[in-house]
Amino acid sequence: MNLANLTSENLILVDAVFEDRIDAITKMTQLLADEGKLSDQKTFFDAVMKREHEGPTALGEELAVPHGKSEAVKEAVFAAAFVKDDLQWQGLDGDEPVKMIFLLAIPPAEAGSTHMEVLTELTSSLVEDEFREQLLKAKSAKEVLTLFGGETAEEAEVESTVKSSTETLATPVEDHSSKAYYAFILGGIAIALGLFALM
Repeated sequence: MNLANLTSENLILVDAVFEDRIDAITKMTQLLADEGKLSDQKTFFDAVMKREHEGPTALGEELAVPHGKSEAVKEAVFAAAFVKDDLQWQGLDGDEPVKMIFLLAIPPAEAGSTHMEVLTELTSSLVEDEFREQLLKAKSAKEVLTLFGGETAEEAEVESTVKSSTETLATPVEDHSSKAYYAFILGGIAIALGLFALM
């Protein structure tokens, strides 16, 4: 799964400043609504807050993954925010500081599939210190989107040129073994911390 396909530059905040957890969820929900991803902003917000009250969504490693499954979600999507200063978020052992927030919006029909795929991809990527550091050092939404697997304009142009000048273009199969390895490692830790409670 390419995370860049589930978000966009307009859904990514860099050096974000929020008053608190509720403010973060409110503003990130607004981003989704502004992008036309929600049919009803309040219904989705209420779904996210209902999930927040059911249990913590801070997963350690300065990461929080609030989310909502709602009929108000038109398609699976997420907004991301990288906060300027640590933001306190509800974790298993009380509030903990987070710097990365991923707000997942999932249609009910995809609750058991896309939801877990996104979580697995996020956590398997974010378990790598280098990747987390790159995200936190990003200066723009465009940089973040590129790190998620999105093409830069230059790369897209080069790819287009190569495809148009080559009759047969062999597409190598991406090796997911290292990601799977990290996913399994993080899976053991995350399960203990309640990752599957997010379903």
